[in-house]
Amino acid sequence: MNEFNSLLEEFDLKESTDQFKQGKMETLKESPNVLTNKKKRFDITEVGHDLLVPINSTVILENGITPRVISTTSIDEYKLWIGRSNDLADDYAWEMPSKTWDYKSLKSKEELTKKEISDIEKAGWIYIFNDSNKVASYSKAIEGYYGNFEASLYHIRRLVIQPGARLIVKGDPSILLIDEMEIQGDGQLETYTICHATIGSLRKIEQNKFINN
Repeated sequence: MNEFNSLLEEFDLKESTDQFKQGKMETLKESPNVLTNKKKRFDITEVGHDLLVPINSTVILENGITPRVISTTSIDEYKLWIGRSNDLADDYAWEMPSKTWDYKSLKSKEELTKKEISDIEKAGWIYIFNDSNKVASYSKAIEGYYGNFEASLYHIRRLVIQPGARLIVKGDPSILLIDEMEIQGDGQLETYTICHATIGSLRKIEQNKFINN
């Protein structure tokens, strides 16, 4: 795990925006066109994995499927992978850096003061998860001191979560590309990391219908 991903793990998700709230994912929806575009972006041509989460079981996604670890040195590309578009920036009260980054060249990290390190980390959060224009002067510093940036990419052909079952996503920031997803009864997809899920086809079966069948 690289240094920036370690910061992501340490971050208190509960104190941030709803995008990072731990627990059940309540807003899953179909986005077939977005899924197609993301497959092209990540050069996915092979058939994805099938995963069944059986009744009343708990499965950790990374234990059921080995992810493809992707990395980039570009903070703008990483924002595109796991962050939030500037157009969707919310009004969360992010703590801003104490000043703009005005160094023309990067000095060694050992020469940075604690204040400068804190400012770069604050700028990194805002750059990725809010409006990057607010901290644009920090882009090279974020890349220089905290790249590479990594994410776990999961391509799933068919995912079925049965009643009482829980599929848990944790660890590195994760990108889920799911061709078909079926949630039966009170089955749940739960996230304990930053997670972007894109679903081609989504089917939800109510508990009573599942039992009657």
